[in-house]
Amino acid sequence: MSNRPRRAVPAEVPSTALSGGSHISGTRWAGRWPLPSAAMLAAAFSLIAVPPADAAVPNCTRTPNGSGENIYCSRGVPAGKTLEGTDGNDRIVLNGALAGTINAGGGDDTIIITGRSGGNGGKGGNGYLGARSGDRGANGGKNGGSTGGTAGRDGLDARSSARAGGSAGVGGPGGSGAPAVTSTGIINGGPGNDTITITGGKGGTGGEGGDGGPGSTNPADARGGAGGNGGAGGIGNLGRIYPGAGNNKITVTGGDNGDGGAGGKGGPGTADTRSGNGGVGGNGGGGRHTDNGNGGVGNGPTGTIVSTGNDDITVQGGKGGRGGTGGKGGDGAPSASSFRMGVDVEGDGGTGGTGGGGGAANTGNIMSEGAGRATVEVLDGDGGDGGSGGDGGDGDGIGSTPGLQGQGGLNSIADTGGVGGTGGRGGHIGTTEDARRNP
Repeated sequence: MSNRPRRAVPAEVPSTALSGGSHISGTRWAGRWPLPSAAMLAAAFSLIAVPPADAAVPNCTRTPNGSGENIYCSRGVPAGKTLEGTDGNDRIVLNGALAGTINAGGGDDTIIITGRSGGNGGKGGNGYLGARSGDRGANGGKNGGSTGGTAGRDGLDARSSARAGGSAGVGGPGGSGAPAVTSTGIINGGPGNDTITITGGKGGTGGEGGDGGPGSTNPADARGGAGGNGGAGGIGNLGRIYPGAGNNKITVTGGDNGDGGAGGKGGPGTADTRSGNGGVGGNGGGGRHTDNGNGGVGNGPTGTIVSTGNDDITVQGGKGGRGGTGGKGGDGAPSASSFRMGVDVEGDGGTGGTGGGGGAANTGNIMSEGAGRATVEVLDGDGGDGGSGGDGGDGDGIGSTPGLQGQGGLNSIADTGGVGGTGGRGGHIGTTEDARRNP
């Protein structure tokens, strides 16, 4: 059940509260009222003339559906191109951004546009008995584009040398999701009862942290790498949406953040040294830009929805990503010396990552033209859950004491916060030499 209060808006309340960058945090607005006229914003946002149709939009297929056509575009519609519908009931699906124009024509049309997802981050390099640590996951995930974001490359492992230890590399961040409708995109629904669904691209998942190298006198040398942050969700709409005359349903949603990457496992212990701690899980948002961040905005700062019919409009922010799971602590060595008993413990589990914040619903404009009337619902996105803590390292050998469980990650602080992660389990205690050899 939602914990957001409902508030009815009287018909005479000016709805400029829904335009110009304001959003109503954690509140549902449900009521029918005349939205502000398009003329009110004409000085700041001149209405864009529809360009004439160019050659056929590339990467699109069209098949009859008995009334209109099923139209599928695998890479969206580029800027300067116009996709023409029919006078029947068309189903238009874009997997990629609308940067050009859709003229849906007459009929009861369905328009679905989804921004491309960001690429996943690469895994951090593993630590070894190396002179240097493992590299950070190379390049992270790429941002979503016309063909979607590509995954980042994995980091290089550390090379061996005389020095013990070798911390692991951090997982690469996830790439940002792409907008579904860019600032040059235009949707003309035309007459009929249309359903328009716009969703920003999902952020990529953060890369897993690398595994720590064997233990050393400094346990930090053997720790697992931190997981990469999840990528930011893409904005739903930055362009112009004209649903047209009729009873239309418009839903605009920001993209969800990617989840944080899991922390790497701590390096194993040796006869004389304890194992490393597990890496911290990545946060559920922020990507390469910030330590954490919110999901995608639904209707962005240049996004405009102009109602000329009897419309049901919902704008919603994207969800924050889940924090990554903390890495498992490294396990003890079977040859652990008895003098270690009661002194050192094996590696602790890593702390789970913090959940990402929910995205804002509306920072743009929702307005009317002529006799347009609409029910408008404004919903901020839900916060992400905190990641679970990693398990403590297992004891092994008579001088090995199990590691402690990792702490659960923090839930997102948002109107609807995520659930905090659970702590990992403690490691298993080491056995005596005789019991280990004679199970």
